[in-house]
Amino acid sequence: MRRRSGAVMGAVLDTALRSRAAGSVLVAHLGPGTARPAARAAEHAAGPALDLDRNGWDPAPGRDIALVVLIAATPADLRRVVPETGSPRAADVVVAVLAATGRTGRFLPSPPAATRWTDLIDMRVLRSPDGACSYSFSFTDPVEVSEVVGAVAHGLVGGRRDTAATVSAGAHRRAVADTAWRRLSAPRSVDAASGYARLSVGDVPAVDERVVNPIGFTRESKPRTGRLVSRGGRWVLEVGRSVRWRVPENGAVSDAAVARLRDLRSVEVGWGRHSGPLAAVHTVAGLAAAGIPLVGGAAPRWADCLGGDLHALLRSVRGADLEDELAREEHSVRLRRAALRAHGSFARWRRSASGLLAEPMVSVVLCTRRPEMVGFALRQVARQRGVQVEVVLALHGFGPDAPGVRSAVAALRDSGHAAVVFEADRDTVFGSVLNGAIERASGPLSGPLVAKMDDDDWYGPDHLADLVLARRYSGADLVGCATEYHHLEGPDVTVRRLVHSERFAGHVTGAALLTDRAVLEEVGGIRPRWSGVDAGLLDDVARVGGSVYRTHGLGCVVRRRTEGHTWRESAGYFLQDPQTHWPGWRPSALLESDPGDAPTGTRATTTHGSRR
Repeated sequence: MRRRSGAVMGAVLDTALRSRAAGSVLVAHLGPGTARPAARAAEHAAGPALDLDRNGWDPAPGRDIALVVLIAATPADLRRVVPETGSPRAADVVVAVLAATGRTGRFLPSPPAATRWTDLIDMRVLRSPDGACSYSFSFTDPVEVSEVVGAVAHGLVGGRRDTAATVSAGAHRRAVADTAWRRLSAPRSVDAASGYARLSVGDVPAVDERVVNPIGFTRESKPRTGRLVSRGGRWVLEVGRSVRWRVPENGAVSDAAVARLRDLRSVEVGWGRHSGPLAAVHTVAGLAAAGIPLVGGAAPRWADCLGGDLHALLRSVRGADLEDELAREEHSVRLRRAALRAHGSFARWRRSASGLLAEPMVSVVLCTRRPEMVGFALRQVARQRGVQVEVVLALHGFGPDAPGVRSAVAALRDSGHAAVVFEADRDTVFGSVLNGAIERASGPLSGPLVAKMDDDDWYGPDHLADLVLARRYSGADLVGCATEYHHLEGPDVTVRRLVHSERFAGHVTGAALLTDRAVLEEVGGIRPRWSGVDAGLLDDVARVGGSVYRTHGLGCVVRRRTEGHTWRESAGYFLQDPQTHWPGWRPSALLESDPGDAPTGTRATTTHGSRR
């Protein structure tokens, strides 16, 4: 029987309250829309429901409690109380989430280490068709409630198996409750009499990219536009004459709110009255981080804390420009990059630790059997930005004295990039050569991340940085690009295939893979064989319970020569509907194609899509 969220929540709470052992009951809630169901549940408790948005767990009794009921609006709200020092202990715990998108496809909790929770005697999960879910736990002895909440949050959001469900959310919750934040956020904190508050990007509460991110973005959109406008001194998002989303007073964006906006072609930001300047900027930053296509005019001076890049992007296009599907996606990618780098919780943490955002280190393994492609391949690596790159170049069947090889490696090193070069015997299978490259990516400048690039494909300058961002917000064990763009050498045609991106998937292009050393060690490295090494790695990651995430493919173009591919398909395969194709060289604007590296003899060297 399909039960709606209210019936599910009511049944769960009634069962828990009736079956609990003698003892006290604590009901807590956080997020919009949770006060009423919490008040109903608190009728069976010793006192009123605890509002965690205002008070945190601090007022909770220090002694053990028989039953703790926590009601959260969304997974984003739930993560704001993980971890919390001073949370109570209880033998029975109920966690209810009113709107959970379940983007990872998993609603099961992720328990802590095997040595914990040995006293768990019962666990139940209930879901309703409209996205609500609830979790009931019973233990023989009391456990930390924050540990249970963390397990639920980690299960809902997903993530690498070796990561704990931790966020910098306690600081965010304290910032929301802080009186200074409330003063700055008040509607009258910016007016003609007082001038405008001098705020920086760091004053804006961070966006939790594990729940507010591009996952779920779709190319397709309906001819509908939204508008952020003021109604009664608060922002609402209107579509036509109806209100699609009422922005919370603190401006926080949730995954549930983002899911309701995915069908919109664009959202226009109307810089008017709202619940406060920081709240307004927090909203815009959150929507941008999710890849919602935002447009807007010049912002007031108090909104400088949004950041210069985001301001420029909002003004760079009009709503009519985004009627083109590709231009809309390109704009979305640029917005999410800028927002996550300025307002993401990871970026904030790195800045607070070092005073600046250090670029992540990526070891690129590149194997080639063609000396003539070495220069081209190393130029694709050298143009990467937003990351520090170390290259391990495997020369498969030839040495560094081959024509053009030494000069290409020298040019890479002169550009400031570290490079390791080694020669592999021509008879060594391809998978073993890649394993040798991975093993050599262990110098003093190496980091935990390892990426695979091919010697003949084109990569945009943000290719690696986008993969790192996708790994961060998806929590996947391996990330890669959608196999969208191909240039067919024979007919001189650029093809864009219909491949859904920004989702967890079983397949990504082998031309663009990124994972970490721990995953490679656990799966036993690359399978030692001549072909199918990419598919084998994806299968091995899935075999050990890992996840694969597919981000956008706008920054990678696969070269299809007339012969020499292990994936043997004719040009006709790539020209079938529903794929789009153009004569000549027509990559996405995000590739920022270098004319010197465009295909030779092509009939056109134009870039399809929008440009900033």
